[in-house]
Amino acid sequence: MVKKKNKRIRRQIRSGPIFVSPDGGETVYEQKNNGGWGRMIHQSETAKLVEQASEEINMMGVEAIKLRRQHPALQKAWEQYKMLWNIITKEDESN
Repeated sequence: MVKKKNKRIRRQIRSGPIFVSPDGGETVYEQKNNGGWGRMIHQSETAKLVEQASEEINMMGVEAIKLRRQHPALQKAWEQYKMLWNIITKEDESN
């Protein structure tokens, strides 16, 4: 049996940044040397809307209702928001 000499595989040295996207290209980050995410390079409009929706989700639910009951001005603003929402969505449905 003949032993084969192990050949070393040279690693190519990459120059320039590496980009990563956790959501299929909607948001792109520059990768840090340690493998973590660095600064954001690009964020699509869809990704911005998703981020905004996740931030606004805390305005609904049991805790939000309790908070609105404690603060009458907040409850009044909420009622006005709901009224405007219904007016606009019904107009859009009729068009």
